[in-house]
Amino acid sequence: MSLIELRSIQPPQPATLRNFTTHLSYDENTNSIAYPCGKSAYVRYLDDSGIVVQFTGHGTANVTVVKFSPIKGSQYVCSGDESGKVIVWGWTYDTDTHAVETIVKSEFQVLAGPITDVSWDFEGRRLCVVGEGRDKFGAFISWDSGNSLGEISGHSQRINACHMKQSRPMRCITVGDDGSVVFYQGPPFKFSASDRTHHDQGKFVRDVQFSPGSGGYAVTVGYDRKIVCFDGKTGEFIKYIEDESEKVEGGIFAVSWVDETRFVTASADATIRLWCAKENKFLQKWVVSGDSVGSQQVGVVSSKNEQIISLSLDGSLNFFKIGENDIIKSMKGHNKGITALAVRPLITGSYDGRIMEWDNIPETMHQDHSNLVVAIDNSEAPKYASISWDDTLKVSDITKYQFEGQPKVASSANNGGTVAVVTDNDYLLIMNSYTGEVLQKKALSEPASAVGITSGLVAVGLERTNAVEVFKASDLEVSYKLPIPLRATPSCISVSPSEGYLAAGDVMGKILLYDLSTKDVKTSRWAFHTSRITAIAWRPSTEDDDEEDLVATASLDTNVFVYSVKRPMRTIKRLNAHKDGVSVVRWEDASTLVSCGSDACIKRWNVIIE
Repeated sequence: MSLIELRSIQPPQPATLRNFTTHLSYDENTNSIAYPCGKSAYVRYLDDSGIVVQFTGHGTANVTVVKFSPIKGSQYVCSGDESGKVIVWGWTYDTDTHAVETIVKSEFQVLAGPITDVSWDFEGRRLCVVGEGRDKFGAFISWDSGNSLGEISGHSQRINACHMKQSRPMRCITVGDDGSVVFYQGPPFKFSASDRTHHDQGKFVRDVQFSPGSGGYAVTVGYDRKIVCFDGKTGEFIKYIEDESEKVEGGIFAVSWVDETRFVTASADATIRLWCAKENKFLQKWVVSGDSVGSQQVGVVSSKNEQIISLSLDGSLNFFKIGENDIIKSMKGHNKGITALAVRPLITGSYDGRIMEWDNIPETMHQDHSNLVVAIDNSEAPKYASISWDDTLKVSDITKYQFEGQPKVASSANNGGTVAVVTDNDYLLIMNSYTGEVLQKKALSEPASAVGITSGLVAVGLERTNAVEVFKASDLEVSYKLPIPLRATPSCISVSPSEGYLAAGDVMGKILLYDLSTKDVKTSRWAFHTSRITAIAWRPSTEDDDEEDLVATASLDTNVFVYSVKRPMRTIKRLNAHKDGVSVVRWEDASTLVSCGSDACIKRWNVIIE
């Protein structure tokens, strides 16, 4: 058996933070966009290939910025993280196997605090790295050796953005929280001039870019809603870019040049604007609809064929074309860890309360809850039921039940329209998923940490004794405890569809398989995980094999395993399936698994039965 052919159904959206810019990067050669999300850096192809490159080399630090090398065909990327480290890496793509492999080229500890922006020089040899540190706010380095190529000075607070002029003579510009705009010339780069007067003092300057080609202009934008134009070679102030016919109503987060005279800005008033620096003229704008906060535009980058890509605070990527008034498309998704999953149709929920319907065209995003989504039931599609730590059961965003205690864990029956919920006040509830009616309710003898349900049985894992108690779903007064408890606190329980077996996993990564007809342990050899078991899923039966055999398991150890009931030591391994742990796994059909994790990725795996 083997678990092969990874295909990302949906990568996460870029990570965003309120009141901060998220810097995007675009590569025309591969028609792809690069951005950070969580502890990973992503390169996402925008063509029909759907290739996604996930780089996880930053370890435990959140990635803060990802930038392409300007050298065409190099496929080099530089990413920085919150610990002050930068990594230059590349990737290869095998067209036959569809495998993507990342390769680290160099790695340097540059700052003692978060990195906010990185810029390559036009030769692809030098890097400007800026952010927040104890002894300095940035550095100029060689990308391959890490040698210093100059000094960043002139700032007294965090630097928010930097940009190196993409032509000779070489120049660099930085902007920061102190309202300063600082120019450098080199190499080696050294302080040339600074401007502290044209942006309002006390107002953060958010972003900066030299115009492409000769770099005749440099434009800075900030919280004060001003667009300031400087001479790209001397750093002298030229003018404010403003037009009486267009008033900017929110702070400006990002700027990107379309060509040598036109550029676009992204601002908190949910608007992308196109300007002409030469004629000092407003040309066009696009307003992104939606929630007043979530639709704030916190990033923007221009791509080929006069397309503009902007980033909303809610993580949506919006596509526009100059000359056309309407949005072309919007890519939505998760940018926080996914905690709940249902298949056929595919629906996911994350710990920020967001729910995504993926089988819709285009995909649909809902902010149904204000906290972690515990479980999703899609047995009456297109409606879906969801349970959250915000103490509600909702059906397509309509509250059907308000819990008295917080739902700790929940499990939905296989297409049965019922759900089992354990609350933090130690009650077990059996509910109709779509009406919110409580069918059965029972006070538990001790706190429970796991629950599983089928049409006829409900099983709970008890925290103090590590025992598993099995109830009759139609009458919770009828129950029994399995005689052999788990070795650690139960974390996941799943009863087989035939109700002949029960698999229970604990916080140490061990799984016991019980035979419910004898109430004995059938095997204790499912012990290859090294951390908390987060999901157990039974493979659906097929016409060729209706006997229950394969069980998929997921864990915080980042791995997905498939165990065999018939041959307990026979396993399929997929190591490092999700950065920072796998949260849920489901069988889409008898040969396909879908998994989700803390990296906000949704991945599909082919299970090859040999």
